[in-house]
Amino acid sequence: MALHGSGCSRAVVARPGSCLRTCSLRPVSPFSAYNVLFHQRMSASSYVFDAVYVINLMRRPDRWAFIVQQLEKAGFRTEEYKRFSAVDGRGVDCNAACIHGLLSRLGCMRLREPESRRVWGMDLSPGAVGCALSHSLLWAEIAAKRYRCALVVEDDSLFPCDFHKKYLERMRQVPDNWELVYLSGLDTARQAPLLHVSEGVSRVPQMHRTTNCYVVSHRGARRLLDSCFPVTYQLDTMMTLNVVHEVQYSGVPRVAVPECYTLQPPLVVQATRMGSDIQDKSGKSCEEELLEEKGRCKAAGWCDDNSEAL
Repeated sequence: MALHGSGCSRAVVARPGSCLRTCSLRPVSPFSAYNVLFHQRMSASSYVFDAVYVINLMRRPDRWAFIVQQLEKAGFRTEEYKRFSAVDGRGVDCNAACIHGLLSRLGCMRLREPESRRVWGMDLSPGAVGCALSHSLLWAEIAAKRYRCALVVEDDSLFPCDFHKKYLERMRQVPDNWELVYLSGLDTARQAPLLHVSEGVSRVPQMHRTTNCYVVSHRGARRLLDSCFPVTYQLDTMMTLNVVHEVQYSGVPRVAVPECYTLQPPLVVQATRMGSDIQDKSGKSCEEELLEEKGRCKAAGWCDDNSEAL
């Protein structure tokens, strides 16, 4: 089976017919027919991802029910994804985390500031600390198991019904050297078009945000562990701090470590209807949150009447 780049975007390349023709040129194993039938019956996600992790807090069964519904709608079977119990930042001893090199002194200092004095979306909150530690534990596992392509999902992600088909189509446009690909993301400074690489794919601008859905290789996971710790800011900011300014991109800062790309428009959308366990309160009403969510879906190319998402 041929593999693309870090191992996932072109994993399904051998057609059943061509496989049988190849087998006919050599002695036929008694297991050949079984193997072909087995691979035909496997779902797309079994070919594509080495592992699928879904991050969820134990105290948020409502969000777990939501993401399970989304994954089923996207075509995932229950046995194909694993619930990862998120670290609850409310129970983290930040002084100990600082001593052990998980948080920086500046990060701890900003965390102790009253909520009203923190920079929303950038400064650490207890939830943001838990988020960073949760992802780091997954990165360590992905690196240790040398996964070529692991899908990491947070429990506020909206998936399209034909996710696997669209994923394979979109990933064919991603350069082979990828170590991290954002399937969801907010281009907050609208700089992704200036970092265009191929159809629907851009280099990651420094102001790119969210960690709710991405694929990462074991090499990318190791580089993220090296570059993001100790944590000073929220994780999505930490993941975009290592930038370069290149003439070919008109000097627009793009993330250089790890080798990463973003799908624009995004394939997966971050839901806002349930609020956030990471950010401090934004002050938006439920109606405003839902309106923002619909706007994100529309920007991703989803129809307003797409009941699968909304």
